[in-house]
Formats: sequence, structure tokens, C-alpha cells
Amino acid sequence: MAVKAWQDIAAAKKKEQISRIPLEWRLSDSQLPPKGTTDLRPFAASCGVLTEKEWAITGETHDATSLSAKLADGSFTALEVVTAFCKRAAIAQQLCNCLTEIMFLDALEEAKKLDAHFKETGKPLGPLHGIPMTFKECFHTKGYDASDGYISRCFAPSTYNSYLIQLVRSAGAVVIAKTNVPQTMLVAEAHNNVFGQTKNPVVSHLTCGGSSGGEGSLMAFGGSAIGIGTDVAGSIRIPAAANGVYGFKPSFGLLPMLGYANSNWAGMNTGIPAVCGPLTRSMRDLSLLTRVVRDKKPWLTDPSIMPHVYEAGTSSRKPVVGVIRQSSLTVHPPIHRAISEAAAKLKAAGFEVKEFVQPSTFAEIRKVAAELFTIDGMSYAKRELEKAGEPPVASVNKIGFWEMPRKEPEEVWEWNAKKGALQKEMVDAWRQQGVDVVLCPAGPFTAVKPDDWRIDMYTVWVNVMDFPAVIVPYDTVDPEKDKKYEDFKSMSALDAEIQAMYDPKEMAGAPIALQLVGQRLEDEQLLEDVKVIDKVLR
Repeated sequence: MAVKAWQDIAAAKKKEQISRIPLEWRLSDSQLPPKGTTDLRPFAASCGVLTEKEWAITGETHDATSLSAKLADGSFTALEVVTAFCKRAAIAQQLCNCLTEIMFLDALEEAKKLDAHFKETGKPLGPLHGIPMTFKECFHTKGYDASDGYISRCFAPSTYNSYLIQLVRSAGAVVIAKTNVPQTMLVAEAHNNVFGQTKNPVVSHLTCGGSSGGEGSLMAFGGSAIGIGTDVAGSIRIPAAANGVYGFKPSFGLLPMLGYANSNWAGMNTGIPAVCGPLTRSMRDLSLLTRVVRDKKPWLTDPSIMPHVYEAGTSSRKPVVGVIRQSSLTVHPPIHRAISEAAAKLKAAGFEVKEFVQPSTFAEIRKVAAELFTIDGMSYAKRELEKAGEPPVASVNKIGFWEMPRKEPEEVWEWNAKKGALQKEMVDAWRQQGVDVVLCPAGPFTAVKPDDWRIDMYTVWVNVMDFPAVIVPYDTVDPEKDKKYEDFKSMSALDAEIQAMYDPKEMAGAPIALQLVGQRLEDEQLLEDVKVIDKVLR
């Protein structure tokens, strides 16, 4: 039997994808933005697909928390809300290429069932009743593929739903689509040979980040009320930062990943666990999703989930904030400005703010992470690409993992011992310096050109420590405020290379984000602390 070329499989998948968008929601050439348009978001209103009410439902007036209140009191029906977000997600897909599996028709039927329940009982099904949600491609949804961007895994529909999807549906949420990811899932770029490359809707010529890049892009466009991504090196936080939305990377054991669609060998333990968490358009929505899932007592089903670590209560306080301005690489001018301004605002608001002295640099921590991520020598990814004869995409070739060798068990133990030593150093430093929260960059830059965000050391250190972290959007690049450094002196060849990437005109309007990090398993307190900080900063 003849084997299909990978290009033919990709074409068939894209044909299936567009067929799942209703004809009346498809954009004609005349409705598309002019070539070279930077900010794609206004076209959600101008393209004519959304009604005035649908624009209001999906617009900045409402977040998931306010929508849940409107749905609970009957101001909106589930069908109205789900239809509005499906339409906006359809527009986002056609402009930004951010979706993978499209589930609009199923979502509309589910919304009708929720409305029938509400009419019959006078009550919502649960706290997420009628809330449209999206999930990163690496979650199973029965009847839809979970290809993770591999040609070899196309047209093999999942036979069950991942546990987290089961939980949010039992709370009334409606899953409307899954979102794009990188080939291999280890790259900060949502690009693969199946679905292509996702655009950043805020600055369309720059990257949307990854690996939850499709989720970040869709959230910035307003096509989902709550999105779920995963994070093993920054995969929630990088796209949240690049697209200007909120993102929460929890400690391991907080939110369930039971039954998700692995993009690596099942059971392979690198010592740096992947976690899942929400991307949203408001700070309070991060808490909403986390609280709803924890209230379902997921530890009764998922043995990796820890009970009572999010249920201990919080204290009302102004946390002591430690500041890391840069580490190993010189941050670009807008990042330097944002950190300096944020520290000054917090100090002026009565917070105790101090410089945090790192026991190890981000580069040193990243070295350990890179070795642990590649203990199999990328054998799974190489096998999947070879199955279909597909080539690596540009971002995969650039990341630097492809040629790293497989490790013997003794080597893995050695690297895990180094990781443990780094963790002990950091815990000691945190206690000795008396900080509650660390404020730091999410990267040395804002969104850069596609395929160029290959520096994850500003986020992966958090994963190595297994700390929780939140991304807060702060500002956008202003060429007048954020001029190139006049007296830049490089710390290394890589530092010079990274600084040469900065172009204030090209990056004008790009979101600037802040990263706020808490101690392991203090997730509930961190979310409360960041709410207090966010009010000061925004």
C-alpha cells in the first residue's frame, strides 16, 4: 500500500479544519486586513461576523468571572455566549492560525443542553456554566485528534477525554477548540508541519511564543474566556508575555494532567515535571479556574495531585518583593524600564522592595534543565518525524536540543543531583533574604521575530525550582521611551547577539510583561499577592 506524503496529510488536515467553520463565519478576501497590518484584533469588530451583542460579550467589558455572573442570573444564555466566542475564535483562526481541533458544532449543542438545564432548574450547572474554554492541543478530547503537531499522529481520534476536560465540563464549561503548539513541544514557537505557524494578534510580524502559543494568541484576540496551557520550561508564561495576557504556572501537584496527550515517551521522568495552568484576560480569572478545579478534589482521582495545599487559606498582606532585574543576559530596554517602574511603583505604594541576590545564575540553571530535557536524545521526536518523513521546522533546528546525546542512567542521576543542589541554594536564599515574592522578567526581550525566542532561561529556572509563577501584562514597547542602549557592553557573544535583536520600531506596540514568582506549593498565597500587586501596577 502506498504511503501518503506528509504534505498530503497536512493538506487533508487543514481541509478538515476549515470544514468545521460554518460558511457564514468564513472571511472573504475583502474582509481580511490589508497585508502588513500589525494589530489584527480590531478586525474582530470590523469584519462583520460578530453582532453588536456578540462583540460586547467577547470584548474587554467582560472576563470569565463577570460572564459567569451574567450566565448565573440569566442575563445571558449559554448559547449566546458560546456562539459569540465560537465566532470570535473562528475569526482568530482565519487571521492568526491559532487553532488545531475545531469543535464549534459540538459546543453549540452542549450550550443548548446547558440552557435547557437552566430553564428546568433555574440554576446553573456549576460555577463555569456556559463559559467557553479552549485547551492546548496536548489534551485528549474524545472524537478529535491529539496530534501534538506530528504528521504521524493525524487522523487518529482520541477515545476519551483528559481528566481536566472532564472536570471543567462537570462544572459547566464548554470546550470550543484546541490550540496550536510547536513541533516537539519543546520550542517557544507555535509552528509545525500539520497546522502551520501561529501569528501574534497584537504585533503580527512578531512571535506568539510557545509552546502554548496558540492559546496565547487566541486569548489576546478574545476568542476564549479561559484557556489551558502546559508549562515545563515557560510554555504558559512565554506566550502569555508575548501576547499580553495573564498566565499562571502552578507548582507540580496542584492541577491535574491525568490522561493528557504526551509529546514524549510515556513515563519518561526528567526530574522537571510539566504542569498545566490557565491563560486568561484578567488576574481574577486565574483564581477562578484554579479554585473550581481544586473544589472538585482532583486528588481523589489523580494520584499526582496533592490535597490541602491550595486550601490552607491566605493572609492579607503587602508581600516583601525581591527584584531580579537581569541574569546572564542583558534585558532589552523595554524590559529594563518595566522592571524599574514596577519596583518603584510598589515601593511608593508601601511595599518593602529589595534586590534579590541569586545564588546561581539563570544560565547555570538552564544548563541543568537542557541536559535533563534531552535524556532520551530527542528519540521520541525523531521517531515521530521519521514515521511520516517530515522535516524539523526552523524553530526546532534553532533550539539547540536536536544534537544533544542520550544520557546513561548514571548521567541522569548526576544531573538530578545538580538540580537538587540548585533547589536547596534557592530555598535558602529565599529564606535568608526574607522575600515573599520575586519580581523578574519573563524573558530578556518582548516578542521577537518568529523562530527567534530560543532563550528560556528567564522562565525555566522556575520549573527547575518547581515554584509557582504568574505573568502580568504591564505595558507595550514605546520607541520614544525604549531607545537602544547607548553604552551597552556585552557580557558574552550570546548577550551581544540577543541585544542586536532589539529594534524599537519593529517591536513598537509589543506587550511588556512582568513575572511574579512564589515559593513551592504557596500557589494560593501567590495568586492573592499578585492580585494586590496587579492593582498597584495597572
